[in-house]
Amino acid sequence: MYRRNILKLKLFALALFFLLPVLALSGCATTAGPTTSASGLSSGNVALSTKMSASIFLQPVSPADKIVYVSARNTSTATGLNFRNELISALISEGYRVTNNPQEANFMVMSNILYIGVESSNYTVAGALAGGFGGAFIGSRYNSGTSMVAGGALGALAGGIIGSMFQNKNYMMVVDIQLEQRQAGTYTTSSTNASQGTASNITTYNSGVKNWAIYRDRIVSQASAINLNFASAEPLLKQQMAHSIGNLLP
Repeated sequence: MYRRNILKLKLFALALFFLLPVLALSGCATTAGPTTSASGLSSGNVALSTKMSASIFLQPVSPADKIVYVSARNTSTATGLNFRNELISALISEGYRVTNNPQEANFMVMSNILYIGVESSNYTVAGALAGGFGGAFIGSRYNSGTSMVAGGALGALAGGIIGSMFQNKNYMMVVDIQLEQRQAGTYTTSSTNASQGTASNITTYNSGVKNWAIYRDRIVSQASAINLNFASAEPLLKQQMAHSIGNLLP
């Protein structure tokens, strides 16, 4: 009987050893808030990052010529997004005046949201960037790190509880952009290459655009935090994306 009681006490102490950290940490399992830091690289406990498929450099202009026309589209499955407001705010903060008349503008910023949501094995930052402007998302499995807790059945149980309480969530926003700058003497042409069957292609040459330099790119913003939800990630992604696009203009 004595030995049995000692064994029970040891098992009870071992259970407390693994479960106390869980109970202590349970009060910290909060969802990240939507507050943005001045650096733009983090927001509270949310890590933010933005990557581009290529760099764009536009010619500097005088403050009086900083007039921009803005178009923001959304072809993703997410509804109710209003990215244009964030984009306009970012451009105004960079000293630009927004106009609804393309004839008056010296710059045009056109964007299309392709995807906003959870980063998964089917939708990844690397895959989106590899596809490039206008391209599909190339499958590039996202592998997150995992940790193991040793110590028998009780250790595995405690590790499972901790893992279910604290999960790192990644969300991303994928946007194709076209930037245009009024430049006298430039002439831009474009073409579309369509496959026909298995052995032939048809190339369609579109009419040229005079006096406008045109640049295209794909930008992907990512938000990552423990137990982050989409309601908190969405405004952060839009703000970070708008900040990045606004800083591409001179």
